Amino acid sequence: MYFCVRDDDTSFFTSPEDLERAYGKVIQWGPVSLAVVPFHRAGTSRAVPEKFRGRWSVHPLHENGSLVEYLRGGVARGRFEVMLHGYHHDQRNGQGEFLKGHDLAQKVVHGRNYLEDLLGAQVRVFVPPRNAIGRDGVRAISRAGLHLGGTAGVRAGWSPLCRKTWSNWLQLRKWRKSGGLGVPWVLDLGNHREIPGNPVTPLARFQRNKVIFETALRQGGVFCAATHYWELGAQSIHEGDPPVEAHLRRLIDLARSDPRVVWRSVGDIVCHGSISYS
Repeated sequence: MYFCVRDDDTSFFTSPEDLERAYGKVIQWGPVSLAVVPFHRAGTSRAVPEKFRGRWSVHPLHENGSLVEYLRGGVARGRFEVMLHGYHHDQRNGQGEFLKGHDLAQKVVHGRNYLEDLLGAQVRVFVPPRNAIGRDGVRAISRAGLHLGGTAGVRAGWSPLCRKTWSNWLQLRKWRKSGGLGVPWVLDLGNHREIPGNPVTPLARFQRNKVIFETALRQGGVFCAATHYWELGAQSIHEGDPPVEAHLRRLIDLARSDPRVVWRSVGDIVCHGSISYS
């Protein structure tokens, strides 16, 4: 089974200390894949510090020099992978930035090139802000040769004219009918692949994630833990469940304790090492 850790929302507003506090020990065991916003708009996201929130000013990543240096070093040593996380991230209308729009293809190409040049990183995966993507967004990332961190689905973004859309839909339908939880494999849509994330947040249940992890292990599939560095200190909303950081560490302990689990970056799994049941 392949295992990966995906973290969203690294941006101008992130400090090296934030990431080191969250993942300084974790990256000794395996890489962490960071979804990075190239030109974060200071909107309403909880990742935006309160002193900036609601200004709607734009903050390019390169203006945070200490973070850029930290990320370059982490990428060079294989500790971090860089993924593209939208362009501005926050929208005034509160909707997902990549649900629809005529400028999405340009945003994807420019955002990817900017991050690759700035950080010396190869960007292979796109993670949509708010985990929301529509047909325009899927078309933009597939044309750019990127894969999706998350899933779009038939209603949101999969082409109804593509044979692989319906083979994936049938496979997922059978999986759900059999009582399967999560999606323990990478979805191959032909022009791009999608790697589902399993949320590790205050709303998530550890026992559910443990069952999905164990199922993926039996299937020889994939488990991607998806979280936010700025939320690791939060408590679970569910009585008896561990705080977010402890939730993540328990999943990591499960992965590290089993020799059948191979820890890779999101990009390595979705591009090279995945098992697809489509």
